Amino acid sequence: MNADLILFNLVAFTPEWMPGRRANDLIAVRDGRILYVGDQFARAALAGPQTRLVDCQGRTVIPGFNDAHCHPVALAMTTRYVDCASPAVSDIAGLIDAIRSRAADTGYGHWLRAANCDPTRLAEQRLPTRWELDQAAPGQPVIVVERAGQYCVLNSRALALCGIDESAVSSDAGIVHREHTSGRLNGVVSGNHAQVAQAIPPLASDEIEAGLRTANRIFLECGITSLQDTSWSNTPAHWHAMVDYKRRGLISPRISLFTGADSVDAFAELGMRTGSTHPDCPPEELRLGAAKIALDESTGDPEPAQELIDATALTAHRAGFQLAFHVPDLTLLDRSLNTLAWLDQAGLAPRLRPRFEHCPACPTGWLDRVAQSGAIVVAQPGLLPLAAQALNAREPDPAHPALFPFRSFLRHRIPLAFGSDAPLVSCVPLEGLKAAVSRRDGAGRGVAVDEAITAADALRLYTRGGACAAGDENATGTIEAGRRADLVLVEGAGEWATADDLARAQVVMTLIGGKIVWAR
Repeated sequence: MNADLILFNLVAFTPEWMPGRRANDLIAVRDGRILYVGDQFARAALAGPQTRLVDCQGRTVIPGFNDAHCHPVALAMTTRYVDCASPAVSDIAGLIDAIRSRAADTGYGHWLRAANCDPTRLAEQRLPTRWELDQAAPGQPVIVVERAGQYCVLNSRALALCGIDESAVSSDAGIVHREHTSGRLNGVVSGNHAQVAQAIPPLASDEIEAGLRTANRIFLECGITSLQDTSWSNTPAHWHAMVDYKRRGLISPRISLFTGADSVDAFAELGMRTGSTHPDCPPEELRLGAAKIALDESTGDPEPAQELIDATALTAHRAGFQLAFHVPDLTLLDRSLNTLAWLDQAGLAPRLRPRFEHCPACPTGWLDRVAQSGAIVVAQPGLLPLAAQALNAREPDPAHPALFPFRSFLRHRIPLAFGSDAPLVSCVPLEGLKAAVSRRDGAGRGVAVDEAITAADALRLYTRGGACAAGDENATGTIEAGRRADLVLVEGAGEWATADDLARAQVVMTLIGGKIVWAR
């Protein structure tokens, strides 16, 4: 049987991978799936007159990266914003200049958005104020979003359009901040402030399309062939929008789109559950994923009651959904574990493999509970530097659990997968892998270095791990005959043994379904 494509002169990262192993140096593809992995001497039998041959020049071929936790549409939108992480934005004056430049390209009255504002990168070591943003575009509403998404700054025009004036009061869901001396609103707002969310108009359709094309290029350039949209706010309308994006070729990677727990009933009324597809998209291109149980975010209550979590999980389970619990802290980890134990005690097993999203800390005494729950932890190693800074956890603290205990999870046979949480941090998998292996923060200081894992393990967690999290491990995530030909060609990775190897590595080609969708 002739192959459609043959990659040769390569090193394949196969399930038996050992550093320096070179047994497999040819991969043949037919009809979008891997036909053969093995010795180059099979090339003559596999090649036909129409076979495309690609000399990989000794580089490494790995399975396509599967980002198990990201927000692709949000990432697309942020590409249309002023990027506060740009090297040109080193202080508030630079931020004002960047916004002023963007204002010159937009119509009067249009909202101006800026994202990724990290006050620690600015010379002033703080967020800008409303009055400073007024200097950039006094006649236009301006919003600047802090890097972690917990704060935003509005200029005076934006505050007025949001209906926020000096009489505004704070609530648990949204806090308006004031100057210490005068007590006047300084424009900083934190939390899920309803007036802000309702007042800011969505991007125009042409802007969304342009953002999606930019985000798609980013995904392909860094080797992401599959991703899981874990947004808790997804509804049937978001599903139909994603169908349209896929149909129009705006997003190339395969997508598993989560539903918000509040929309489980709406999907169930459409006859949909985890694994459902759409007739306008090939089943392998788009499927409905888990139900995201993020009641701390959807309700604004950081500690939702155990009974509410139980009831929400029960509804989603009975509707046929995989359960994905938002676990940003120990309180919600404990309550999520309690919910899974309650479901089992109620005789509601078997269930689809549950997920714990984030799980940045886990006490040693809880590791057995997590293992017994059967849940897969979906972690984001790229958050390590950000979390270390936020939690002041740059050095191991005996009084607190280690931050992102990857090695402990693996030692206790707890399934683990990696994602990015983009656009909160970069979606580039090689950067996440380096963080998991080096365990360093932005200043180069160690972050619970005893929890470092090998580069080979980290790579598995970003490929096969992501497939397992989506229940797709029998179709993708490894380089084996019969699997989807979602592959990435990487150079400079050496033996995949150290963080330095990862720092040198570069993606040079991305294939989805055996088709080259990007090449350097």
